[in-house]
Amino acid sequence: MPTRVGWWVAVLVGLVGGILVALPAAVSAATSGSSAGTTSGAAGPTPAVDEWVWITLGEDAFASAERVVAQVPPFALLERVGEERGVVLTRLPNAAIPLLAERIHEELRRCGGFVVHASRAEADAEMARLAAPERAPEALPFAIDRPDWVVPLATAVDESQILATITALSTNFTNRYHLHPSGTASAHWIRDLWAGYAAARPEVTVALWEHPVAVTPQPSVVLTIPGTTLPDEVVILGGHQDSTRSGCSTNPACVAPGADDDASGIATLSEVIRVVLDSSFQPQRTVQFMAYAAEEVGLRGSGAIAQAYLDAGSQVVAVFQQDMTGYKGSAEDIALISDFTDPELNAFTGGLLSAYQPELLWTTTACNYGCSDHASWNTRGFRASFAFESRFGQHNGAIHGANDTVATLGGSAAHAAKFARLAVAFAVEASLDLVPGIFADDFESGDSSAWTMTASEP
Repeated sequence: MPTRVGWWVAVLVGLVGGILVALPAAVSAATSGSSAGTTSGAAGPTPAVDEWVWITLGEDAFASAERVVAQVPPFALLERVGEERGVVLTRLPNAAIPLLAERIHEELRRCGGFVVHASRAEADAEMARLAAPERAPEALPFAIDRPDWVVPLATAVDESQILATITALSTNFTNRYHLHPSGTASAHWIRDLWAGYAAARPEVTVALWEHPVAVTPQPSVVLTIPGTTLPDEVVILGGHQDSTRSGCSTNPACVAPGADDDASGIATLSEVIRVVLDSSFQPQRTVQFMAYAAEEVGLRGSGAIAQAYLDAGSQVVAVFQQDMTGYKGSAEDIALISDFTDPELNAFTGGLLSAYQPELLWTTTACNYGCSDHASWNTRGFRASFAFESRFGQHNGAIHGANDTVATLGGSAAHAAKFARLAVAFAVEASLDLVPGIFADDFESGDSSAWTMTASEP
């Protein structure tokens, strides 16, 4: 942890160097054809580098932030502006945001934990959404009824392909921190990998989503498979591409391999892309795969994209998050995140596991507010589900450090392959319209009372 003097010096360096806050990006048309292209966000107003920025964060993360700012005047106290469902609204100097992220990483051993907002109005909108009544249960527009597609595609998942991608992302780049050139270079590498998979599919687009500089210099990556009969309805599978460790915000040479967090998630998604595009599968709904920028510093990339989709009135019917899939830390194989996710979509995801990987054990676990990019979609009213590598707290203890390597994963992607098969099932079933009456236990309703298996909280 930085010393008291070191922390203040780092803040001043950040003020001078221009650490910036997230602003929403606008939806732009993706480049046509399978060749790699660029999608640009709208260049909104860029705040002065010494502005304070609005953030929302969980109660435990707020306590961490209080301990940080109490060490250095003039930030003796954090202002508790509002609170809903255990989430606190406050503000910090813009340049202190990377240091807050490091403190949360060190104390709470997790990604995120807070969300950076472009304005007080955007932050207030977040609090209003949290204060709104829970949405009444609503049937999903898809079912678990296409084993004819899921089984052969899931069988085609190749563990060695996943391991190769994890290895490349964690060894070819010293770090993938969003502010550094290596973070941009790794985004281009992912774009090129996905474009290669799409080379024989001219209808598929692969583009960099270039965020305004006030969000992050690291672009997100978006691959789009257009839907055939329901193209305006969108299914999104995503994970974050950046990595971090203490000291990375001011040191471009910091070693942050991020093999599990989250090269494993990107590798899992990449294998799903490879398998799907190697087949003749055509989704009815549009399917998008996203490698989000700057998750580790306030869900900036996913937040900007989700806000753009909300502003555009996009019909996002399901979002599936893949963040940390490589380390088996619990007796169960997969843990579904139960908080800040959609209950019906979670029931559907659990149904996919029971239907297509019945040999696996799975459970549910909570990870608190803003723990990964699913939160960017969930809080804006989009259905989101998140499958995690273990019960929370039993996950990989090497994340956010130099030892988050393939070796820590046992030199294997066997665990991640389970998530790839689940993601294949999710992409296929969610992108095809339901056929009523296929299953007697009504997985398509998202009614957990009809499940043939019950998972309990830890």
